[in-house]
Parts: sequence; C-alpha cells; structure tokens
Amino acid sequence: MSTQLHPVIARLRQALMSLDADAFTDVFADDAVYELRFGLPGRRRRFEGAQAIREHMTQGTSGGIAQLLSFDDVRTTVYATTDPETVVVEFEPVGSVRTSGARFRFASSLGVIRVRDGAVVSYLDYPNPLDAAEAAGMLPELGAMLAAAGPEPGGPSAKQVAAQLIEAGAANDHDTLVGLYAPDVVIEIPFAPPGVPTRATGRDHLRARLEAVAGAWRFDRADAIDLRETADPDVVVAEYTLHGSVTATGTRFSLTYVVIITVRDGLIVHSRDYGNPLAAAELLREVPGLRHGE
Repeated sequence: MSTQLHPVIARLRQALMSLDADAFTDVFADDAVYELRFGLPGRRRRFEGAQAIREHMTQGTSGGIAQLLSFDDVRTTVYATTDPETVVVEFEPVGSVRTSGARFRFASSLGVIRVRDGAVVSYLDYPNPLDAAEAAGMLPELGAMLAAAGPEPGGPSAKQVAAQLIEAGAANDHDTLVGLYAPDVVIEIPFAPPGVPTRATGRDHLRARLEAVAGAWRFDRADAIDLRETADPDVVVAEYTLHGSVTATGTRFSLTYVVIITVRDGLIVHSRDYGNPLAAAELLREVPGLRHGE
C-alpha cells in the first residue's frame, strides 16, 4: 500500500473530487478501455475509446450526481502490483448531500488501472452503487430500476466466441484473435514448452507471443471442431485441429488443441490451453532460426 499517488491517479482523484467528466476522461489514452464490472442490469458496461468513455461519464455527472452530492475529499488508497504498469486503487469520497446537508463517507469503488506512457489504457471499475444511492437518497429509485431491469444486453455466447477464435486462428488473423480476449485475460498453458510461461496475464502478452512467431508458419484450415457447452453458460470446451505449413520449408503440420474458455461480456477472460506437446516440439524443430520455447 502506498500514500504516494501516481501522477495519473492524482489526476483521477482530482477529477472525481470536482465531478468533472472532461477532466476524468482526459486521463485516458485514445484507445483506452473502461469497464464496469459491477454494472447495473440492462446497462452498458464496456466502453472502448476515449470518446465513448467521455460520453458515459458526461451522462453520469450531468444526469444528476453533481447536482446531488458535493465532495470535500476523495480519500485514495493505492496498492502497487508486481506489474509496473498496473495499480489497484480504492476511492472513498467524503462530502455532503446538497439538498439536506447530510454528511457521507463510503468506499465508492475499487479500480484496477493500467497506465502506459502517462495515460490510462485500461480501467476495470468495481463500483459500490448501493452506498452511492444511499448517500444521494436514491435507494428507492435504484430499487425500482433493479426490479424493472430485464436480462442484460445479449452478446455472443461462449460457444460463439470459441467459434470466432478458431476461425481467426485458421485465417492467421491475429488482430481479430487478440481482440476476442479481455485486456486482463488470464491464459494458462499447462503443457507449455520450455521458455513459455504456463500462466500469463493480459492480451498484450498474447499479442507479443504471436508477433514473435509471425511469418514462421501459416495455418490454412481448421477441422475436427467440437464445441462443448458446460453447466456454466460462460464456459465452453473447444476441441479442434489447425493445419498449416512451415513458411521456410513448406513442411506440413497439424496441431490439435483442447481449450477451456471462460467468456464474460463477449470477451475471453480466462483460458486453459492444452496443445499436443509432441507436435509442438516437432514444429519448433522445423522452423529455422526460431529460439526453442517461443
């Protein structure tokens, strides 16, 4: 835990104190992702790009919170992580209700925030809507909203995401493939070859892995596809084989996988990837100049 605020976190704190949506959004990179993990049912939870984040924040402040509450301070606790780009931050506003003068203090949110080049690139927000509604005297309105809410907006099912993943892999479409993963995805490879971590976090790591072998081989088709739904609708077991050839030699190969995928809000948040280690080792031997384990 640290009492020294990262400059970006200090700017976020100041923006929250003033309830300034523009100041809050100015801290984000143009391609940043903001995601509400404890969002209200039926409401949009994921916002990609600074403009979408700005519109969401502006709607929230102009929609009434700045007219209802006044913040004297936003107490901020920062937890450093082993990832130099990521911090975990708890915000605790202290202030009063404008109409009644009643004082409040509550833990309003926990944020998992990734900062790169002086800007927020990913913000996973775990807010506390009940205490916020109580402070503003809006618990009855919140209860009515929850009672009236229908199912959450439909997105692709876990099975559909798995099918898109296989299709993108067979097409060597790395941009689409990486885009199917959440920014903070956890990828586990129990049968990983030497030099490849058995557990990695973040789709940036996945992108780097793909870039490291780009051009070494190409896939041309996938078959033996079996997508098995589980008792958990967010989890699917995908079995498939990718066929391709080594670019330098033309040698044909096939790689068979069983992947257990967890999908939330249309993105893969966890994956356990089981590949045939013998076939993978043989492929690595076939690729000239590729370091073992990549």
